[in-house]
Amino acid sequence: MYLTRVLLDGNLLLKARKHLDRKFTYAMRNIILRFRKVQNNKIFISTYDNNYTCNPSYIADEIVRRNLDVDIVWVGPKKGIIKSFAKMPHSIRVVKRDTVEMYEEQASARIWIDNALNCVWYGIPKKRNQVYINTWHGSMGIKRLSGNRFWLKRAKKCKSYTDYCITNSKFEEDVFTETFWPGVEYLKYGHARNDILFKTEEFARITKKVKNELKIPQNRKVLLYAPTFRDNGDIHFFNIDYRRLKESLEKRFGGEWTIAIRMHFKNGFVSSRIKESEWLVNATAYEDMQELMVACDAGITDYSSWAYDFILTKKPLFLYVPDVANYDQARGFYFNIESTPFLNAHNNDELNEGVMAFDDGIYQQKIEEFLNDKGCYESGTAAKQTVDFIEKILSEGIEE
Repeated sequence: MYLTRVLLDGNLLLKARKHLDRKFTYAMRNIILRFRKVQNNKIFISTYDNNYTCNPSYIADEIVRRNLDVDIVWVGPKKGIIKSFAKMPHSIRVVKRDTVEMYEEQASARIWIDNALNCVWYGIPKKRNQVYINTWHGSMGIKRLSGNRFWLKRAKKCKSYTDYCITNSKFEEDVFTETFWPGVEYLKYGHARNDILFKTEEFARITKKVKNELKIPQNRKVLLYAPTFRDNGDIHFFNIDYRRLKESLEKRFGGEWTIAIRMHFKNGFVSSRIKESEWLVNATAYEDMQELMVACDAGITDYSSWAYDFILTKKPLFLYVPDVANYDQARGFYFNIESTPFLNAHNNDELNEGVMAFDDGIYQQKIEEFLNDKGCYESGTAAKQTVDFIEKILSEGIEE
């Protein structure tokens, strides 16, 4: 009994020592980083999935397109390579997440661009002459912002660090104000990733590219099914009868259809269960969700915010929500899911009946009402406006 207690106390002492060592290391790191000189032409960018995706990638593309004299540093995964590396311009430098190199690049960058809480996650001190722009990754999304206690602690810190939030609607402004960014200035530009949804002259090229990569015949219509993840790991959303759905799509809309399934990266393990065929493809590895939206003719999701990007295309979208009551209780919604323009199907029967009964006239009217209600101001110029603003900051130089 005595030996067990000694061993247990020794274990606790070891844990306490490691905790103190870690705290001391972080404190010394931050003291050193505070003396790192900020470089006016350096931009530090990080995304929640470590990939060249979402709003930050479209902003970076615009910076590169303008050939600005800036050094863009992108945070990649600690192990492996960026999945969408081929899409990334060669002029962008990559550092691995949570490394000494990353800390030093962040500490010396004039501008931080982030689509989540990445720039506060490792406790790097922000200097007075550094500017933090948060683009976030939602879009009039229905899911409440939430996380575990570690996430919430960092979210509160993000509020004190953030200089600007980029928004696309009055609704989004209200969400940011009531959660973690009260008092932060909003850049009312829309989301850079959604600019592509307005460039109709590019649709044919993008559609051809997506279909080629997914090996879908060019004459096929495409339905994209992309559900979000569940905090409890539930995967009941995976029980769609795809063959029956395909038949319903072909009866209602005509033509031959292919169903493309894209799993959330937190549900990557489920993608291995997709049994591909000549009309069912696994699109999980396709990194650019916005390009998939352009290429598809209709969509199905659940509580994912991509529904509120896709709404800008005015193409048919259906919600498959077999666990809506549980999800609402666990995570919570900002508005009633029944108030969206989309059919809410709780099982396969309701989904197929909804597809067959789809009325585009009513749907288009509901879309307009929804966008007006949320105060959406997307215009397809978000990347341009954001980079104009970045140029203005850089032109002002650094106050020492």
